[in-house]
Amino acid sequence: MEQTYTQDQALIQQIRSGDEASLVKIYKEHRPAFLQWAQSSYRIDEEKAADAFQDAVVCLYRNIVQGKLESLTSSLKTYLFAIGKNIIRKKLQQPVALESDELWMVENLHAEPVDQFATNDRQRLVARLMNTIGEPCKSILELFYFRGFSMEAIAARLQYKNENVVKTQKLRCLTNLKNMVRERYQNEDFV
Repeated sequence: MEQTYTQDQALIQQIRSGDEASLVKIYKEHRPAFLQWAQSSYRIDEEKAADAFQDAVVCLYRNIVQGKLESLTSSLKTYLFAIGKNIIRKKLQQPVALESDELWMVENLHAEPVDQFATNDRQRLVARLMNTIGEPCKSILELFYFRGFSMEAIAARLQYKNENVVKTQKLRCLTNLKNMVRERYQNEDFV
């Protein structure tokens, strides 16, 4: 049975006041759904999903008792699953899924903008273009592809309104970079 916002807030207060039964209730209520979701979303076995869930519940508990979670902006289930998602991603060090065009660009980009050891002309060209693409594109692409920042982290670091704005900007930057490369090569070179 799904909890209402008021019930979720009451559970948080009960846990903060030392009521362990409330934490056990959250654990039992959300564990089956989390395990199913984690296994299907991340293709992990039940044991890894269970470990991630247990870690997420511990983190939830700490956030409540340390006062980091005062009130919810979502359901308690959503909050718990978000913690679990971050734990799973961190444990898996899962790279971001990329479109085929993005994959080609990433394979041809280097962390060092001018890499003297680049193995082919395209890689050297993309490296040079990364130096000329300008800001904020250079920072967004480097933070996302080379340093593994999430869209949310990039938004915070570069002071964007939210991660959706960063996603849109990243797509524009990648398209711009792709067009710059295409201007220098004929289409048949992109097979």
